[in-house]
Amino acid sequence: MLQFFRINDPYRLIFVFLILVSVRVIWVAVGLPLSLPELKWLLVGQRLGDGFTMYQELFDSTGPLAVMVYKWLDILFGQNRWPHILLSTLVIILQAGIFNSTLLRNKAYDENHYVAAFLYVVVMSSTGDFLALSPQLMALTFVLLSLNQIFRRIDNVVTDELFLISGLYLGTASLFYLPASVFFFVFLLSFVFFSSAVLRRLLLLIYGALIPVVLVWCYFFWFNAADDFLFDFFVAGLIKPKVFYINYVLLLKVGGLLVAAALLGVSVFVTQRFTNFQQKMQQVMILFFLGGIMVTAITREVSTADLVFLVPSVTFFLVYYLLGLQKRIWKALMPYLIVVALLAYPFWWLHHPELEDLRVDEELPHEESSRIMGIGLDLRQYYGQELAGPFLDPFIGKQKLSGLDYYDEASELYKALDHSHPEVIVDEWGVMDRIFYRFPTLAKRYRPVGEGQYVQVSN
Repeated sequence: MLQFFRINDPYRLIFVFLILVSVRVIWVAVGLPLSLPELKWLLVGQRLGDGFTMYQELFDSTGPLAVMVYKWLDILFGQNRWPHILLSTLVIILQAGIFNSTLLRNKAYDENHYVAAFLYVVVMSSTGDFLALSPQLMALTFVLLSLNQIFRRIDNVVTDELFLISGLYLGTASLFYLPASVFFFVFLLSFVFFSSAVLRRLLLLIYGALIPVVLVWCYFFWFNAADDFLFDFFVAGLIKPKVFYINYVLLLKVGGLLVAAALLGVSVFVTQRFTNFQQKMQQVMILFFLGGIMVTAITREVSTADLVFLVPSVTFFLVYYLLGLQKRIWKALMPYLIVVALLAYPFWWLHHPELEDLRVDEELPHEESSRIMGIGLDLRQYYGQELAGPFLDPFIGKQKLSGLDYYDEASELYKALDHSHPEVIVDEWGVMDRIFYRFPTLAKRYRPVGEGQYVQVSN
């Protein structure tokens, strides 16, 4: 199996792509369940595709660059998850090419090959949520681009732009997914510990990371939403209560095979010999793995998509392990065992009852599609509906509602509500009476039909 990819031929990436597509076609044929995070990203894209401004007219902490992708996917294809899956396939094959190219350029292994690209897509198929176009997946692309700059510096390539470009990539990654900023500190430590970086160049790294943040801030400043951006994305993204789409015990179970593969890979430290540069690269990848674990620890919305940051390290060490096997029987069998296990493992979890809280039951009957504004509404209840209100994240929504007694905050809230025109309002927090009291013109448009439920008055 591995012999085919041990040839230094870029066209091997075509076969890597075909393997990835084949795996995903099987997933589609079997039936890929819609997860709650996926539903949320579809709703975000739909709301922004309707012309509303993120953070000011949609209260959520999803990264600004990620929501821009969701917005344009909704504009082009509507509220459809399949373009997301198709684009995530292209992102993964791009990442596999970037990662393999990085390892080739920096002589990570004793021979040039495309085994790393092959194993990358295999490991990327080991968890169902990796099929989704998550902010985590998009952020990882830029983390991998920055990784090449780290390896070049360890190889004593000293240029100022190396630090600046690395910072640009890491800053961009954090704007897709805020917890990905962990890798800024991981790579900062790598520069300090494994190279002779001077303070001036480390400041360039920081400067580079701040450039995309400032540019995005300027974008929201233009739309008078700069303060909303800073609070909703940075502050709420760090302090809001955790949302557990999956608890940590179950996360460990789902990611158990990844951890086992990583442990198997690092066993090469006691069985193989490496050059000094290869050892430094391995130390960086161990820090990378620890950074991936830190992401799952600090994220405010825990899901299996966070495990995607473990994939590069697992792949990196698995290549060493599989290519270093000496006994003929293990060289013949072990690659098949590992690949089959990684590909089959997520199917075992496909309809596992422990993951029911993570999924949307698409077979349950739902109400006829309508434009709905929910306040404190469970995400599942948006399935099959259009989001027609700013309230999505409960923590941020409560913070916005706390400003009803202040003119500026109330004015911004009124603009978000006034332009939404929901057909149905479902109020789980019992705040609509207060909202209607503050905004009488809004109250005239709706009539109550039940406790916490309002419908638009027909003209």
